[in-house]
Amino acid sequence: MEGKTSFVLILGVAMLLSALVLGLFFYNAQKDQSTVTVVGQAVQGFEADTVKWAITIEEETGPNDLALGYRQLEEGVRNLKEQLSSRGIDASEISLKTPYVYKDYNYDLGVVTRLRFQQTVIVVTDELDVVEELAFNPVQLLEANVNIMNSNVEFYYSKIDELKKELVSLATRNAKERAEKMLEQTDVKLGKLISVRSGVFQITEPYSTEVSSLGIYDTSTRKKQISVTASAVFAIK
Repeated sequence: MEGKTSFVLILGVAMLLSALVLGLFFYNAQKDQSTVTVVGQAVQGFEADTVKWAITIEEETGPNDLALGYRQLEEGVRNLKEQLSSRGIDASEISLKTPYVYKDYNYDLGVVTRLRFQQTVIVVTDELDVVEELAFNPVQLLEANVNIMNSNVEFYYSKIDELKKELVSLATRNAKERAEKMLEQTDVKLGKLISVRSGVFQITEPYSTEVSSLGIYDTSTRKKQISVTASAVFAIK
């Protein structure tokens, strides 16, 4: 009987302690915690180190000159490769897309009037100056019997991931500096960082104010600007 009483007593004390621990836990969990939320920003200019150039060459022949058109297209591609090679572009940096043939019709007569042959050449290189010289001044290629239909240049940065990491760090530091400035004239101090969340990256032309909720990666210019925000929550004490 005495043993049973001791057991009940121990069980009661254990339940009381458990209730006390749980109560303290919920109290601390529900207790308001003084915090400050600040959005920091980092902006940095940089320059692309890789360029992708897509050049579409076009030739045309009469409606019955299919073989001739392909030979002319092949010659145009060969001339382009020679121009690129003479300026230091390696053959491994050049790739070709499948050629296409288009038929132009006289719908009143119901006949084919001519054939148009197109092929796109892709150049990916770090020779940005060479590509800019040719892409922005295409007359020199036309004079070399390269009949350019259209041309598109895209600029990229091979170390963009490292740059993004650096920008997130700078934005977080900026958030801390802003928080310290906010509290400068108060009687509270900035505490530890509780959480931080990075925004999306905006990669644009220099001095652009364009933003998108999904982020931007503008490839149209060699010189670029990258920006990002960091939303940080700090404890205050």
